[in-house]
Amino acid sequence: MAAVRAGKTEPLQQFEALLNVTHLLDGRGKNWFQHMDRVSASMVLSAAFGLHCPTGQEPDLKEIVACLAEVVGLCTPSATISNVLPFLDIIPGPTPWRKRAQTYRKREDGLYDRLITRAVSGEASGMNTWAAAFAREDKPEGDQRRLMVQFAETAISMHTFILACILYPEWIPRAQREIDAIVGEDRLPSFKDRPHLPFVEAIVRESLRWRPALRFGIPHQSTADDVVEYKGTEYFIPKGSIIFAVTWAIEHDQGRFENPDLFQPERFLDDTNNLKADYETTDITVCAGIPFAECSLWISIAMMLWTFNIRRSDEPDPKTGSPFKYDDSDLAFSGEARHGIVPLHKWAI
Repeated sequence: MAAVRAGKTEPLQQFEALLNVTHLLDGRGKNWFQHMDRVSASMVLSAAFGLHCPTGQEPDLKEIVACLAEVVGLCTPSATISNVLPFLDIIPGPTPWRKRAQTYRKREDGLYDRLITRAVSGEASGMNTWAAAFAREDKPEGDQRRLMVQFAETAISMHTFILACILYPEWIPRAQREIDAIVGEDRLPSFKDRPHLPFVEAIVRESLRWRPALRFGIPHQSTADDVVEYKGTEYFIPKGSIIFAVTWAIEHDQGRFENPDLFQPERFLDDTNNLKADYETTDITVCAGIPFAECSLWISIAMMLWTFNIRRSDEPDPKTGSPFKYDDSDLAFSGEARHGIVPLHKWAI
């Protein structure tokens, strides 16, 4: 933890990615969905608050998973009528949507306060965490709840990566050939390999683009009157407007991406197989921690591709007795499917 506050989190992320691979090997790919959640949350919680979660059964981790699932739902336009008709929020009194928001905020405040206390004055007070740095800012501890959204970004993107391996496996051999050529079979991938693995970088970009973690973005409120031009037409946005930057629409714009519903990492490479330099994820505009999330996603994907072949499960659906049906709809992210993760020959068990 010594270098975390300075932003040098790569050793921590590499350790967590290795632990994730170990868990997957021990369980032969079972419960992979929970392992993706664990590694994503533990990376953020360790760096921010000094809370390492090696098992995924830690109470604070479970509470964070529940809180983030709720906030993702609250951020959708259809979550409450006030998201669609914001003027209704001027109605005084305990409206249903206001009660729901207040209940969630109380739950989040309690969790965040526990984590901050642990990091600043509790058992993690001696660690060099991000929270310890916040405590030195103008306001006590600072309000850094948005850090926990990084977990949702990484976890959902890792779920997306696994689903892409199932539905579009044709790109996997190319990725593994690139990793084998640079890393070899005698060691695991590390961040020093990142500049030399452009196709793996393209996989990270495509995982973030193909199925964005927050499809409708996070609602923002304009702080001043503004005018936005789109396709030659000017649109006036009054101060105080609630704005949804619809990530899904931006990342599936056919003017930017050919066949946007397909998972095609090569779309981010030029004719010389180097990364194109003119792209950044839409979420970069709403999440200051996106570099941390991208690093977490990169090292996890690189290690899993080095270690495993990822394919469809041969086991029947226990609910129906029929083979699993994989798709890329919202239902595919529910965790119900058990995608098979099979060790490569070098890790045969």
